[in-house]
Formats: sequence, C-alpha cells, structure tokens
Amino acid sequence: MLIFIIRLCYMNEIKLFLKDFKWQSFWIIISSLLINILALCSSLYVIQVFNRYLTYKIDSTLIILTIGVLLAVSMEFFLRLIRGMLLNKMSIIKTRELSTESFSKAISFKLNSFKKISDQKILRHLTPDLDFQKPGTAYGVISLIDTFFVILFIFTISLLSLRLGILSAILALVFLVIIKLKLLILKKNNTKRRNLAINTSTVFSDISYLSGTLRAFNAQELLFSKFKLFFARQRRFESNYKNMLNFFDTLAIIIPIIGTIIIIYFGAQEVVNNNLSIGALVGINILTSRVYGPISRFSILTNTSETYNEFNNFIFKDLVSENTRGLNPKILKGNITLKNLTLGFENNKDFLFQRLNCNIPAGSVVVINGYNSSGKTSLCKTLLGLLSPSRGSILFDNIDINKIDIHWLRKQISYLPQEVKLFNLTFKENILLNMYSDTKLASNENVFDGILLKTINMVGLNEYINSLPDGINQIIKENGKYLPVGIKKRIGLARAIINGGKCLILDEPSESLDAKGVNNLYKILNNARNLKKTIIIASHDPNIIKSAGIIIDLSTKPVPRIGIRKKTEKKND
Repeated sequence: MLIFIIRLCYMNEIKLFLKDFKWQSFWIIISSLLINILALCSSLYVIQVFNRYLTYKIDSTLIILTIGVLLAVSMEFFLRLIRGMLLNKMSIIKTRELSTESFSKAISFKLNSFKKISDQKILRHLTPDLDFQKPGTAYGVISLIDTFFVILFIFTISLLSLRLGILSAILALVFLVIIKLKLLILKKNNTKRRNLAINTSTVFSDISYLSGTLRAFNAQELLFSKFKLFFARQRRFESNYKNMLNFFDTLAIIIPIIGTIIIIYFGAQEVVNNNLSIGALVGINILTSRVYGPISRFSILTNTSETYNEFNNFIFKDLVSENTRGLNPKILKGNITLKNLTLGFENNKDFLFQRLNCNIPAGSVVVINGYNSSGKTSLCKTLLGLLSPSRGSILFDNIDINKIDIHWLRKQISYLPQEVKLFNLTFKENILLNMYSDTKLASNENVFDGILLKTINMVGLNEYINSLPDGINQIIKENGKYLPVGIKKRIGLARAIINGGKCLILDEPSESLDAKGVNNLYKILNNARNLKKTIIIASHDPNIIKSAGIIIDLSTKPVPRIGIRKKTEKKND
C-alpha cells in the first residue's frame, strides 16, 4: 500500500534530511516508534478489560490495567511534546538554510535565463519562507513513520482476525484513493483558481497604484465593470470549487464511519461464531480508526511538498547563475567592441536590431539615438550584462563579456538607468550600493564619507538631503515612490558616478532634470571626457549629441547606422 503513497522525489528529500540531521533524526524515529507502540495500549486495555475484568470481576485487575494504560498515555504525551520540540528546531534550521539558498539564487541568477518563464515568476518561487509556512521535511519524516505503523496496525488486526485484517486493508486503500483523487482534482483546478483571483486583484491594484489617473480620466465605471465581471467569474468558480472540496471532505469523514460499521458487522459474526472475543472486536475497531489519520496526513503532506518543490527543484537545478568566477583584469582600459550584435524582444521572434558592428576605442563619446522602443535601453542593459544578445558578442578590452567576472565589470562601469529604482534603504546606502563589496567599507562604513559628500554636491543633492530630518541617513520608503522624479534622477546619477568607473553608460540622463540639474550633468560628462573615460549615452539631448564622436542610430532597421565624427566638441554647453 505504501507504493501508492510514497513519491520517489519526496523519499529522496527525506533521505537527505536524515543525512543532514542524523542525531536528531535518530531520536525522532525512536520517539515515533515508542509513540506508535504506546498507541496500541488503549486497544489492549479495552481487550483486557472485556476479557479479564468483566469475566472474572476482580477489581485489582481493573485498577492495575487502568494505571498501566494511564502511564502509557502519559508517556505518549511527553514523547509527543519532546518530538514536537525537536521537529520545530529542525524545521526552523532547514527553513533557514533553504531561505538563505533561495535568497542567494534570487540575487545572483542570470536574468532572462528561461524564454518561457519570466524572471518575476522565478523570483516568486524563490521568495524565502519568512512565515515558516512551507512544507517541512521533518514533518514528512514523522508522517512516513506513522504510515509504516498503519501496516503494523493492520497486521495486528490480522493476527486477531484475518478476515477483519483484510477488510481493514481494503478500507484503508479505498480511503487513500479518495484522498489522492481529491488532491489530484484540487491541484488541477488550483491554476485556474489562482488566475481568476489574479484577474480580480489586478483591477484593484490599478485602483491602488493609479488612484490619481483613475480620477483624472473618469475610469471609475470601466474599472468597476471589469471588477464585477472578473469577480463574478471568480465567485462562480469558487462556489463549484468549494462544493467539490466539501464533497470530498464529507467522503473522508464518512469512510471511517462506514469502516466502523463494516468492522462491527463482520466482527459481530466472528464473535457469534466464537472466533473472536468482544474485547478483541472493540480493540480491532479502535485500531482500525487509527489507520485513517496517518494516511490522510502523509498523502496531503507529500502532495503539498511535491507541488511546492516541483518548480523549485527545476529552478535550483537549471537556473543559470551570473558569471562571478570569470576573468578579473586589474585594469579596464575602456575599449568596447560590438560584433554582429542582434537583440530581440522577450518571448518574441522579432528583433530590435540585427548585425550591429561597432568598435568603440577607450575615451570615446558614443550617443545611442533612435525612436521610442528602438532598443536604446536594451542595448545599455546588454552592455552591462543584464540582457543576453540573441546573437553576436560584446568585448571589453578584447575579452568576451561572458568570460569576465560580471561583478568586477559592473564595478568598473558607472551606470544610470532611464528609470531610477531605489531600495528601502538610507540615501547613503542607496548611493553607495556598488561600493559595499569593497573591503574598506566592510571594515569602516564611514571610509567613503569624503567622496560621498563630493558626489552629492556634484549632482546637486546637497540642499535636499540637508533638509531631511536624518540627512543622508534618512530611510527611503516604498522604494522612493513619493520622491520627486528629479531627486530620484540625481540619486541615480550619484550612485552611478561614485565608483569612478572607467566606462559610463547613461540612459537618458538629462530626462526629468531641471536646468540646474542638466548643467551639473554636463559638468560631470565634461570631467569624464577629460579623464579619457569611455562614455556611452542613450539620449535625444542636442547638446549631448553634438559632443558625440560616434553615433549609433537605432532608427535604421534592421541594421543600425553608425556615424563617426572626426572631431568632437570639447565642452557641452
């Protein structure tokens, strides 16, 4: 019967668990064995009371039997408490290890690793178990042990009556089939149930995040009608889902009751035929009732664990991590070569552009130009290793980007994305993000205060930060949702340039900046050009375009046009 309830992958998981927690597992197994053996005492007590006390009517026999069974129950109680404490400790340790591994994967996997699975879905499954609610292998060990005792209980019943033993086995198998059928049907419907819930919640999310837009464009009626439509579909499906769940739950309650009737019916015939005593019949009935609990628990636990681990096992096995063990040159000169570069849309056969070939000498100023969605941001991200090209390669100082330690490379690049995204950290921590792997910062968090202050002044953030209650140590909340866009841009610019990278990759840097902010940007660019840094800018700003030595025009399809100026302006005015 265990063949039907034990999944091979779950058994392998339990084996690894037992290997990791040998000593604790030993005591858990021992305590579980004792608990299940002591569980037989109540049945033996009933049998002995019926067979001895009621037959011979000796009070001392009843007292001794009662004291014995109470001691057994007390021992079972304390053993269960001890086993529970061990289980909790082991589960928390295992959760800590898995959560740490999940977090490590989440911050290091290569984006767009799978064409058919989005990064967001991968990240959802890699979310650490902060509520300690995900299936625990420790409890699977207990359920497995208890399930083995199902066989012991049925074997004990068979010793008392082979006929009732066979009936108990059949009833247990029927109960198992019903539980598994229920779980199979629910698993099949859960995906649709989840999608319907997402459709409904998405409408409300729009209300939450776009409350101003909702009112500005009088979208109340449209969104309310959408909500009612999606919620009606969800309610209809939920009603059928709950009715189906109720049907199987009722079956799970009725089967043990029917089992009791069947055992008593055939057991009474055994008693009449003098093949079984009344006490033995009552004891068999108690043992039969203990068969259903372990089967139900283990079936549900293995199903839940498999559902949870099915995707995660796939992720942990096949998810590609970023290359952090590649080449680590001492110096980046800043020469960049694009060879036959082709970028495509995510989950789409079309291409943004194809066969881009461009040699960018160190110290060059390159402007990436083109209409919206022509691929400017994608090209910037690809240069940083955040996206992988469909074809072709990118070389830094004649070394393929895939062979370079990507963490080291990003420390050599000053990167400003078009949309600056902030962490729920302090202003200081957000600006120094790319510096926290530095051993100097690890030993003394104030070591970069001088350059931090200089950078803040360069981008024009000093007045705003000085106005904050906690200054540079003010915590940014809700990822800077309520910060002015210009301030976020300045923070992004400060975060980009503070590492003093040999290459600058800036995506629409003047966007959202006021006149003072743009002037500060021009000074930063002039300073970088004087230091012979390689500057790559995606921009429509005429002053920035004038300063370019190389222009990559992504408006030309499918092969971008490359324009090269013999002389470049010395200053951005």
